[in-house]
Amino acid sequence: MSSNRGSSPQQNGERMNGEPDIEDSGNTNGLKGRTKTIILGHVWNYVFLFSCVIAAIVDPLFFYIPVINDSKRCLLLEKELWTAVFVFRMVTDVIYLVHIALRSWKDFKMCVKTRSNIFCSNTNVCASVRRCFAFLIDVFVVLPIPQVVFPFIFKEMRSTRPSEIIKSLNTLVLFQYVPRIRQIYLSWKNLPRNAGKLDGWIKALFNFFLFILASHVIGAFWYFFSIQRETACWHSVCGNLSECGNSFSCANPDSSVNSTFLDDRCPIHTPNPTKFDFGIFLEALQSGIVQSSNLPQKFFYCFWWGLRNLSSFGQGLQTSSYLWESCFSIFISILGLLLFLYFLENLKTYIRLAIESSDQNGKTSKEEHKKRKRKEKKKLKEEREGKNGSGKSIWKVGKRLLCFKPGLRCKKEKSSQSKGTSDGDESLSSSSAI
Repeated sequence: MSSNRGSSPQQNGERMNGEPDIEDSGNTNGLKGRTKTIILGHVWNYVFLFSCVIAAIVDPLFFYIPVINDSKRCLLLEKELWTAVFVFRMVTDVIYLVHIALRSWKDFKMCVKTRSNIFCSNTNVCASVRRCFAFLIDVFVVLPIPQVVFPFIFKEMRSTRPSEIIKSLNTLVLFQYVPRIRQIYLSWKNLPRNAGKLDGWIKALFNFFLFILASHVIGAFWYFFSIQRETACWHSVCGNLSECGNSFSCANPDSSVNSTFLDDRCPIHTPNPTKFDFGIFLEALQSGIVQSSNLPQKFFYCFWWGLRNLSSFGQGLQTSSYLWESCFSIFISILGLLLFLYFLENLKTYIRLAIESSDQNGKTSKEEHKKRKRKEKKKLKEEREGKNGSGKSIWKVGKRLLCFKPGLRCKKEKSSQSKGTSDGDESLSSSSAI
C-alpha cells in the first residue's frame, strides 16, 4: 500500500506534465494549419486577381476578329485569333468558377460553425440580399457571352439585310465587361497591403492600370464600331438590290459584290457626308486598320486612339448625327473625367499621408533636439560642479598645509585652546570654592 501511495503522486505528476504537452502539440499543429490556410488563401487571391486582369485584357480582343477585304468588299474572320481568345477566356472562366465554389464553401463552413451566418438566419435581410446579388453578378460574369454572342454578331454583319439585333448584342457584351472591372477592384482591396508610401504607390499603379485598360477597351470598341458602320452603310445601300449579291462574307462563293457601286454610295477616301457620314470612325477606315490582319499593328493604333481621346476627354472627336456614335463619344468623355478625378483623389490622399509622415518626423526631430540640449546642459552643469569642487578641495588642502608650518596656529586650535583655558579657569574656581 505504501509503495502504491508513494508511486501515485509521481504517476499523477507524469500525467499532469504529459497533458499540457499534448495540448501544446495540438495548439502548434492548429497554428501551423491556420497559417498554411492563410498563406494558401493569399496565394489564391493573387492567382485570381491575375486571372481577372488577363480576362479583362483578353476580352476586348474579340473585337479585333472581323477584318474587311477592301478589294472584294466583304467581311472575313481571323480564325487563329478567335481560337486563341476563346481558349484564354475558357481558362479564366474555369478559375472564376473555382473561386465561386471556394467562397461558397467557406461561407457554408462559417454557417455550420457559428450558426449565425446570413445564409443560416434571416436576421440580417439586407446583408443576405446583398450577398445574393453579388453571387448573381459573379454568375453573370462567368457566363460565356462573348463565345455565344459574337458568332451571331458576325452573322448579322455579313448579311445583306439591315439588322437591329447587333446594337442589343453590343450592349450585352459591354454590360458583362463592367462587373469584371469591379471584381478586379474588389480582389485588389482584399490583398494584404502595407500602410504609408507603399500603399500610395500601389494605388497609383492601380490607377495607371485602369487608365491603360480603359484605353485598350475604347480602342477595341472603336475598331469594331468602325467595321459595323461600314457594313451598316452597305446594308443601307444594298437592301434588296442585286448588285450586292447574297452575302458580305468572303467565305461565301456565291457573294458577288459590285465594289464600284459600294465605293460610289459609301465613299471613304473621298468622304461625302451627304451620302453617308462615318463621323469618328472615318479615321479607322481611311488608315486601313480595318483591312489589316496584323494584330499588333491594329492593336497599338487603336490603343493610341483610345489613349489620346481619354487623356483629352474626347475634345477632338467630330461626331456625326448618329445616336450611338454620340453616346460612344459621351462615354469616352465621362470615363476620362472619372479616371482623372480618381487620380486626383489618390493624389490628395498620398499628399496627406506624406504631410502626416513629415509632421511626425518633424515632431520626433524636435524631441530629439530638445533631448540633446538637455544632455548638453546637464554635461555643462556637471563640468562646472566638478571645477568648483576641485577648487574647494585645493583650498582645503592648502589650508591644512599652512596649519603645519611653525609659528602658525589654526583657528580651530585657538578655539580649542580658548575652550581649554576657560575649562581650566572653571575648574580652578570650583576647587577654590571647595
